[in-house]
Amino acid sequence: MKLNKNTILAILLLALLVQLIIISYNYFTGHIQIDSIANFITRVTIGTSFSFVFALLLVFLDLQIINNLDKLFPLPQKLIARIPAELFLSVLAGSIIGSLVTFIAGTLMPYVDGLLKNIINNSLITSVINIIMISVIEAILWFKRGQESLIKSEKLEKENSQIRYETLKNQLNPHFLFNSLNVLSSLIKKDSDKAQDFVDEFSSVYRYTLDVIDKPVIDLREELDFAKSFLFLQKIRFENAVDMEINVDASILEYLVPPLAVQTLLENAFKHNKASVGSPLRIIIYSEEDILVVSNNLQPKIKGADSKGIGLNNLRKRYELLGDKLPQFSVTEKEYIAKIPLINPE
Repeated sequence: MKLNKNTILAILLLALLVQLIIISYNYFTGHIQIDSIANFITRVTIGTSFSFVFALLLVFLDLQIINNLDKLFPLPQKLIARIPAELFLSVLAGSIIGSLVTFIAGTLMPYVDGLLKNIINNSLITSVINIIMISVIEAILWFKRGQESLIKSEKLEKENSQIRYETLKNQLNPHFLFNSLNVLSSLIKKDSDKAQDFVDEFSSVYRYTLDVIDKPVIDLREELDFAKSFLFLQKIRFENAVDMEINVDASILEYLVPPLAVQTLLENAFKHNKASVGSPLRIIIYSEEDILVVSNNLQPKIKGADSKGIGLNNLRKRYELLGDKLPQFSVTEKEYIAKIPLINPE
């Protein structure tokens, strides 16, 4: 909630209402004397002017109170602890503003029964009004947050659906399918046992893809098993021109990652680098605390692969939907390094 034109107009009307209440209360209880309509209008005008200025300050203070309490006692988790704290601070702010307004007004137009008594009375009235005011502000902010949360949820669900579609489309890559079938055809003629292993791993890759595509996260253990199957197929396809090393701490295997995150990084390595028996593509997967690192040596293809970075952008977007930690990608003289955060399941 900001001090826009509508808010300022509402504060002006509220200041007028407050002055009408205070002046009427003080008149009927005998704290002030009003000799004429002109005197009443003068008091209301002066009082409203001061009240308006101090009401702006009061609303500002209320917003600061709410913002700080959001950090200390977030709703709805700490509602019980927040209520007395907010009540105390709203009374304190109301008392301070009420006292200042009364002091300045009393200096300009002295009260018949003295300043102190009116400061006490007006501070109590302002405190009660501020309790109502801060409750109204909280209600407005709660409603706006609910609407924003609903809009955000709908937007995230739409983006997530699009991301899942793009991910599935990328994983069911016809080039990968075509190359794998060619390799399988060759293996059937040369080595039927290896051909059977290839079929088993190939089916595992696609079964895993279809099983996890609708899940927001998956165990790292399952993701690494899938990565092994994928690399097995690539090693056969490139005729052992691929070296693989996986060194991940067993204590983090239950941590979570977006499904197919590791394969995205592996595909990126094969897409941009050449592999041969003399110069194998070396891929290392290891852990650094709650970070999974996937690195490969740089052996750029003579004709660079046409890339728009869709796979990595897709991965980054999926992490944006999950939290604040995002993947990091860097290139050194000898290797490409990708670091993806692991999500603690607890």
